[in-house]
Amino acid sequence: MKTLLLLAALVAVSACDSPRGTPTEGGARAVTGIVELRFGPFLERYDLRVDRQHDDFAPTLTPIGPAAGRTPPRGLLGLAFVRLNPGPDKPFVIPTPQGPVTARLTYKPLGPWQVLDRAALSVTGSPVGLGPEFTVAVLEPRLVR
Repeated sequence: MKTLLLLAALVAVSACDSPRGTPTEGGARAVTGIVELRFGPFLERYDLRVDRQHDDFAPTLTPIGPAAGRTPPRGLLGLAFVRLNPGPDKPFVIPTPQGPVTARLTYKPLGPWQVLDRAALSVTGSPVGLGPEFTVAVLEPRLVR
């Protein structure tokens, strides 16, 4: 339940920070890489492909390693892995019944777009300890033309 709550909070933050726009002039049509999802000792990896559509980006996740054969968490596909414009990488605080969830998303430039570098979420007062409890990172992003 806690994982779903944190994932839903992350998607909500990401959706607010994903501007729409027109196709870019650089000829890039997709971004590929590996998504790493961590929750405490839990680790899953997915092959990522984010295709540029007319007015949005469409991610596809394929489980790899121990996650193979499982369906990726539904909320993970709602995350803005790629966005058009740079924006502030500021923390968001979302009140929940379990305590405030703090989310920080950082992006890095890749060609004409910004690619998710890392998303970290933590719940204030969590017994798990200091630092992020839940992280999503895009490893080895590559531009596809």
